[in-house]
Amino acid sequence: MTAQNLIAVGGLLAAAFSALAAAFAVQQSKLQRTTLTKPQLIVTKITIPVFSDSDAIFSLGTRVHEFKVPIKNVGLGTALNLKYSWNFDYLKAIDACGFARVKSHPVDILSSVTRYGELNNTAFVDDKDSNEYLYISFYNDGTFTGHSIAKVNTDIEYIIPITQDKTVTVLKLPYLIPMLIINQLESIRSFPDVTIFEHDAGILTLEYEDISGYRFSLKFACTLRLIKYKGSVKHGSEAVYELKLHRIKKLYQVKKFLGGVASKFKLLKKRFNAS
Repeated sequence: MTAQNLIAVGGLLAAAFSALAAAFAVQQSKLQRTTLTKPQLIVTKITIPVFSDSDAIFSLGTRVHEFKVPIKNVGLGTALNLKYSWNFDYLKAIDACGFARVKSHPVDILSSVTRYGELNNTAFVDDKDSNEYLYISFYNDGTFTGHSIAKVNTDIEYIIPITQDKTVTVLKLPYLIPMLIINQLESIRSFPDVTIFEHDAGILTLEYEDISGYRFSLKFACTLRLIKYKGSVKHGSEAVYELKLHRIKKLYQVKKFLGGVASKFKLLKKRFNAS
């Protein structure tokens, strides 16, 4: 091979290496920009204290009417246009708590009922697909309560990284989700099982975007577990439940996780029925 050929080959190799280096630099630059603009959201567990004989609807209640789940942005970029929804089977929980569902709103039919007792322990559910809100009302022993639950929450426009802003942002957990589960568990007196097992509390879905408009979607399996109980003949019972949110990456993992929770709950009911 002549000197000119060697020079030509060397030039080609140098050009190839330069092109590879440039491509690598561009890729690293894109990765760095993505890292600097990518939000990373995490949600924090909360405790829910309850006490007995709260009202005529549930056997247990709380001193608050809204539960707040803290959410933090531990990434480097701001999360924009957050939408979140709680996927929970309200109808199944209502039935499990022993409420009989009625087709009309209690207020509308009270005047036509000769005996108010006919409406005791009943629930009315309005869940039209076209509605932005799920409406559930309960009637029992002369007490009426109504709950309006947003199917998709859009009240959070942005969440700044905690390295830039320490302000706490919260997600609004519908009051009925933990209360229906807790009052259902109250009918099962096997407290060791209630304490050991985590009980299905639905799925939390987060959707948001970064500054470049790239969309993200996260799912968390929610569970509820009794962590503290105190009983008194004079003052009734007091208990503390813990709501945890488990990050789940794939849909089949969601189904697997909830299947495990459901099987544990069936075992709990089996033990209770056998006792």
